[in-house]
Amino acid sequence: MGAKVAFILVLVASIALGACTAVRLSYNLADDILRFMASDYFDLDDRQLDAFRTRVSHFHDWHRANELPRYVDLLSSAGGRVSKGLKPGDVEWATQALRSRYRFLAARAAEEAAPILATLQPDQIAALEKKLEKNNTKYAKEWLSGDSRKRERRLLERTTERFEQWTGNLNASQRRRIEDFVRAHPKVMEIRFAERRRWQADAVQLLKRHKNPAELAARLAKLFNEPEAGRSQEYLSENRRWEADLAQLVLDLDRTLSSEQRERVLRRMNRYAEDFRALAGARSSVAGETRPGLAGS
Repeated sequence: MGAKVAFILVLVASIALGACTAVRLSYNLADDILRFMASDYFDLDDRQLDAFRTRVSHFHDWHRANELPRYVDLLSSAGGRVSKGLKPGDVEWATQALRSRYRFLAARAAEEAAPILATLQPDQIAALEKKLEKNNTKYAKEWLSGDSRKRERRLLERTTERFEQWTGNLNASQRRRIEDFVRAHPKVMEIRFAERRRWQADAVQLLKRHKNPAELAARLAKLFNEPEAGRSQEYLSENRRWEADLAQLVLDLDRTLSSEQRERVLRRMNRYAEDFRALAGARSSVAGETRPGLAGS
């Protein structure tokens, strides 16, 4: 189905913040979107917002110049693999490449945000906790409510929809293969929800305990780069099984793709690569400015 299309979809959703036809507009609006989200989650004051605006702009320019070209290379390489038909090594390559880019990006973002996060007051951290709990309640309602059959149906619909965003309509046999995959992991959303809450609690505790920006940046970077450290054995075991089964699902679907489906996947990859290439060449007005150092350093 495309060198782990599910993972590439996550990459695109995280970076582009929108549908394929709106990638460039969404990316160019990312500064405003991130500032809005920061204000919504943390209830930042004017001074913090000004500092955050500067850092987001520099981070955005760094990402445009340094990371987007890497995404172009990833998509180009993935497209070459997809065009020839996937092998097990291709899926492993895509998984590791995208995971590596995500963790590096998250650690860099943590370093950039740490000087502002270190200034958060107790009431602002409380606002964050309230927002996280609100989101968790929404997550639980969407994915954990109802009986097991209803939960399975919702997950099946989402999984199928994500694949079809790349391939177009799947045939009955392909849909059954996805259904088999979903049915093999009845507890995945429940286990992930528990891990999500644990990770959030750890992050909030770091914000409460560490007010030195450099130390907070290092701690947050470690939280992103070594997520396995605090995970339960149940989660680690289920996640390994889920990733292995997803890899096999991708390989199985790839073998059944029609020429039209494969062409659709390749066209979508090419469009993203073209958008990322164009965005990488469009520098903002602060691209050449000196990046601010960590506060207190």
